[in-house]
Amino acid sequence: MISFLRERLQGIVAFSFLGIVALTFAFLGLPTFAQSFTNNDYAKIGNYGISQSEYFRTRSQIEQNIRDQFGQQIDLNPLSSFIEEQAKTSLIEKYSIIKFFDELNIKIPTNYIETELSRNEAFQIDGDFDQEAFKNYLINFNLSKEQLIRDYSSDLKLNLSVALLDSLVNVFDSTLEQYLDLLTEKRTIKFVLLDTSNVLIDYQPENQQLLEYYDSNSNQFLVPEKISFNVINLDKEALEISVSETELKNAYDIYLQNIPDGEKRVSHAMIIRGNYEDEESFNEKVLLAEEALGKQSFENVVQNFSDDEGTLQENGDLGFTDGEVFPEEFELVIAALSEGDISEKIFYEGNVHFLKITDVSGVEIQEFSEKSDELLREIKDIKFEDAILSIQRSITGSNRSLEQLEEQFKTTATLFQELPRGESGYDSENENLIFDTNINSWSDPVNIGNDSFQLVQPVVKIDESIEDFELVMEEIIAILVQRAKLRILEDAYAASDPITLDTESLLQQFPIENFKIEEFKDINRTTSLLSNDIVNLVFNQAETGMIKKELVNNTLFIYSILERNPGENDSVGEEDRASIISQSRSSQLQYIFNALRAEYGLDNKYSENELIVNQTS
Repeated sequence: MISFLRERLQGIVAFSFLGIVALTFAFLGLPTFAQSFTNNDYAKIGNYGISQSEYFRTRSQIEQNIRDQFGQQIDLNPLSSFIEEQAKTSLIEKYSIIKFFDELNIKIPTNYIETELSRNEAFQIDGDFDQEAFKNYLINFNLSKEQLIRDYSSDLKLNLSVALLDSLVNVFDSTLEQYLDLLTEKRTIKFVLLDTSNVLIDYQPENQQLLEYYDSNSNQFLVPEKISFNVINLDKEALEISVSETELKNAYDIYLQNIPDGEKRVSHAMIIRGNYEDEESFNEKVLLAEEALGKQSFENVVQNFSDDEGTLQENGDLGFTDGEVFPEEFELVIAALSEGDISEKIFYEGNVHFLKITDVSGVEIQEFSEKSDELLREIKDIKFEDAILSIQRSITGSNRSLEQLEEQFKTTATLFQELPRGESGYDSENENLIFDTNINSWSDPVNIGNDSFQLVQPVVKIDESIEDFELVMEEIIAILVQRAKLRILEDAYAASDPITLDTESLLQQFPIENFKIEEFKDINRTTSLLSNDIVNLVFNQAETGMIKKELVNNTLFIYSILERNPGENDSVGEEDRASIISQSRSSQLQYIFNALRAEYGLDNKYSENELIVNQTS
C-alpha cells in the first residue's frame, strides 16, 4: 500500500508545492544567534532530532487535552508516566509521517521557512519582526537558529503530508449512497428472547455441592475489616493562632534581606578552541583578549576577539537571565557581578568566555503596609504547621481521654461506627494510618489541609472474616440453580436441531415458560426497542427467511429476518452526512498512518538524551 501511495503522490506534489515556492520571494531573513553551550536535543527518533522545545510543546498539548476533558483543576502529577508515554507516541507518529514525506524527495526552501518564522507572533512587536524577541526565544529554549528552523520545518512537513494523504481518501458520492442505504434500511423481524427466568428446571443442589462451592469461592463471602473511631476536627481558629506586631516586623525585615537582585543582562566574548590549530595559538588569543580588557571597552574586545559570529552584531549581547537561563558555571559567576562588571575568563566545554553585566532590572519592593497581610497569612501557616507537629509529638500514640481533647480544643468529637476498609471516606494512605493505630490511641494528624486537620481515635476493630456457611447457603443455592439454567440455554444454542419460531414447537424442544414470540415491522438501526447488541446482530445478517440463534449476554436470541426494505436517504440531514464523511476520512487516514508506523518501525528507534532529561526533570 505504501508504494501505491508514493506513486500517487509523486504525480501531484509538483502542483501542490507551487504555492509554497511562490511565497519564498518575500524572504526577510533571520539573524543567527549561535548558542555554543551544548547539544540540547531532548531525544532522537531514528535520524531525527527532537529539541527540548518540540518535546515540551508536544507534552503541553497532551496535558491541555487532559485538562479539557477532565477539568482544568485535575492533578497531572499521578499521570506523569502516562503523559510521557503519550508524548513519545505522538512524536513517533509524527516522524513516521515526516519520514514518508522525506522519501518523496520534496525540499522545502529554507528561506521560505525563515520568512514564515519571521511572521510568528512570538517574534513580533507591534506587528514587526523583533530581533530581540527572536534572540531571547532562542536563549530561553537553548536553541540554535538551525534547530528552530528544523522544528518548524518538521511541523510544516507534517501538515503538508497530512494534506497530501487526505487528498487520496476522498469519500465518493456512490460510496456514501451505499453506506446510507445500509444505514437507513428497514427490517421486519420475528424473534424470541429467552433468559434464565424462562427456564424450567427441577434441580436442587446437594449439600456437598453447596459446601464445595463455599470452600472454593470463599473470597465471594468475605466480610472486610471494620473499624469504629472518634474524629476531632481542628482548624486555625480552634488552635487560636495569633501573630504579634513584633513577629510581623521581623518577617518584613527578613523579606527585605532576601529580595532578589532581579534580572541581569549579559554580553560575552567567546574564544572557540576549535578555530585554532593548536593549544598555543588558542592560549595566545586568550591572553591578548585579557590584556585588551584592561585597555579597551568590552564592546571593542568583542568585535576584535570574539569568535561567536552570531552575537557580533549585538556586541556579544546574550539577553537577560534570572539566574536559571545559562549553564550553572555561568550563573555562579553572574550572581557575583554587578552592573558594569566584567568576569575573569571562564572555561566551558573547551572554550573561553568573558562576561559583562550590561544592565540590571530591579525588583519592586513593597511597603510594610502593603506586605503585612501576606506576611500575616504566611506566619499563621507556619505556626499552624508547627502546631500540627507539636500535637503529633504530644498526642499521637497516647491514650489521652476523648474528654480531655474536647476540653483542650473546645470542640466535639464525632463517632463513626463499623466502617469497612475501603469505605471509611479517607484516601488509602490516611485509611491505612487509621487502621494501623492501636485501640483508644490517637493517630497521626490526617486529612491535613491548609487550614484544618483531623485526629482519629479507633475504639473498636473487627477483623476480616468469612460469613458462616448457614448464612450464605440460600445465596449459593440460587447461584448454582442459575448456573444450571444457563447451561440449558447454552445447550439450546449449541444444538443443531432445526427450530420453528412458534410457541408449541419451542415448548416441545426446550424446558421453558412465560415467553413471548414477537414481530417488529420496519425497524431501523436507531430503534430503542432492542439493545444495541441485538440490533447489530439483526442488521449484520444478510439472509431473509432463515431462523438464527445467538447467545447474547446470557440471553438466547432466536430470530428470523422476514423482510428487508429500503430506507429513505433523504432523511439523513446535511450535518449527519458531513459527519459520516468526516469519520470515514478519519478512519482511512488513521489506517494509512498505522501502516506507515508499522513499516518504518520508529517505535524501536526512540532514544532520549539522559543529560538533558535529567536537567529538565
